Amino acid sequence: MSSSYHPQYDGQTKRFNSMLEEYLRHFVRDTQKHWVKLLDVAQLCFNAQKSSSTNKSAFQILTGQQPLLPHTLDSPQGVRSPLARSFSQAWKQNVEIARSCLEKAQKWMKKYADNNRRFVEFNAGDL
Repeated sequence: MSSSYHPQYDGQTKRFNSMLEEYLRHFVRDTQKHWVKLLDVAQLCFNAQKSSSTNKSAFQILTGQQPLLPHTLDSPQGVRSPLARSFSQAWKQNVEIARSCLEKAQKWMKKYADNNRRFVEFNAGDL
């Protein structure tokens, strides 16, 4: 959502909402029921994604470090608890799915932006 007093944010909001819709579409196509539970994970994945312009994630810009996600916390001795192991494996799988969905959405957005972009060639003396 954006403020009605700041229409310049509308494009950014639309892009985020379309990415979120694409992300959720990949996760809920089978059950259609638990999509609300995925919003926090979607937001974390979005905020942990590096920006091409800053080469840093939003999370890293705000906190000074990348988030510690469950798949990055693997113990060298291995996980002893079967519940913790299954959680970690499920998290890794969800992160990979989210990453591929984000990459797909980014490619689609780039393709869409490139289709609407006019390429103009300038020569000496054109001004």
